[in-house]
Amino acid sequence: MDSLLKNQRVQPNAGTGSFACRGYVMMIGLWLLCAALVQPALAAEGLRIATFQTDATPPIGYDMGYSVVKKFGEPLLVKGVVISGAGKPIVMVAVDWVTIDGRARDEWHALLAQAAGTTPDRVTVHHLHQHDAPRGDLAIFDERTRHGLPEPVAAGVPDKRTWVLSVMENSAAALTKSLRQAKPVTHVGLGKANAERLGANRRIMGANGRVAMHRQSTYTNEYPADVAARIKVDADEDGHRLSIYHPEEAKAAPEGLIDPAVRVISFWNGDRPLAALTYYASHPQVSFGKGIPTPEFVGLARERRQKETGVFQVYFTGAGGNITLGKYNDGSDRAREEFAGRMQDVMRRAWIATTRSALTPADVEWRTTDISLPAKYGAFKDEARAVAADTKRPASERIAAISKYVRAQALEEGTTLVVLRLGKAYSVHIPGEAFVQYQLGAQAIRPDDFVATAAYAEGLGYIGHEKAYGEGGYEITVSQTTLAAEKVIMDGVRKLLQ
Repeated sequence: MDSLLKNQRVQPNAGTGSFACRGYVMMIGLWLLCAALVQPALAAEGLRIATFQTDATPPIGYDMGYSVVKKFGEPLLVKGVVISGAGKPIVMVAVDWVTIDGRARDEWHALLAQAAGTTPDRVTVHHLHQHDAPRGDLAIFDERTRHGLPEPVAAGVPDKRTWVLSVMENSAAALTKSLRQAKPVTHVGLGKANAERLGANRRIMGANGRVAMHRQSTYTNEYPADVAARIKVDADEDGHRLSIYHPEEAKAAPEGLIDPAVRVISFWNGDRPLAALTYYASHPQVSFGKGIPTPEFVGLARERRQKETGVFQVYFTGAGGNITLGKYNDGSDRAREEFAGRMQDVMRRAWIATTRSALTPADVEWRTTDISLPAKYGAFKDEARAVAADTKRPASERIAAISKYVRAQALEEGTTLVVLRLGKAYSVHIPGEAFVQYQLGAQAIRPDDFVATAAYAEGLGYIGHEKAYGEGGYEITVSQTTLAAEKVIMDGVRKLLQ
């Protein structure tokens, strides 16, 4: 285990269906009973933290979206913490999945809240956005089923709702069990270090002020053929080039605007570290479409750090919607190991740089505000619903229409911004594949404090900053929001950070 803090610093390493089933209801009842028995004792004893995890790896034959599961690699995990003693319990979770939509998020929040003895507004669940991983997009799944257009399922493989709900239920059960081992928290630790040869901005600008090249996750053409073809159509229409066809130019271009810092927030009981939360802004995939679920280099580094230190580790992907590994990544298995090593090293350096301070219940606040984002296709919702309901149209058109109106509706119905204050540290939680400008903007609001950002709280797609919508590029081409999104989000973040 890494040496514990001495003189306020960490020393170098010495290391199917539906909810309507009796079994489900009985299980929820047991979770609630356990939570009711445990929570009063926790609340009376000051700040405490419990940690939990459960498996989130899909079975053989499961369709992850980019590929069908052919074999297993490293397991995918749900990892979370429960902070109690500062009002109702707070639950923070990160999942090794490519996306989680609003419906899945809401159902998961409700389950975890029941298990923790809290309310759904004090729960946040983030996906890390690894691409060889499942999609928790239940809203589109449910709409397709309602219109008689269910997703095809291989024999013996559970459908999406059945399997996704099983992971949710298992995580809630793990949370309840973890409450019995909750530990007192006396201090918070804050550390950061700069990553080297990891993220780079994917938007390489031309002299005309528009995106000239989209620097993808790799500089070699490791993309699945259908994905590469689809992206090329969008690129040709927008007038930009793809890095997979111009690798040397993509490698030579500068890193561009990034946030190089890996930030670590840790919880301590005296000199004993209990849990560490790590934040970094970049797309976390080396390659995808190979049929092998992977937590990617970030998950590998996270679990290796946990083994190295004996401290429970949770990783959050920051606002890296316009950041990838594409300047340095050839998409190989060797590259994944190299990136895992680089991430593990910078996590270690951030840990070594950690300083700690006392943490009391008065120092802990959970702040939320609801927002509604402007939807690019909002005006066409009714038209899309009519297409989806028209049984004379091809299934592909109806499915595309479902996707369009479901996502527009999700944006307009709203999402929630969250800030967890821990003394002079702030963990900012925002939705979607937000550009790094949102993370840098949050830090600028409180320049003298420690501000970490967790994005991907809901799968709302790319959310560019206002200026980006006039610059073109892949992210803006496929974005579901308009340029007004920046003001809505940053007004909310500013409110929560005051």
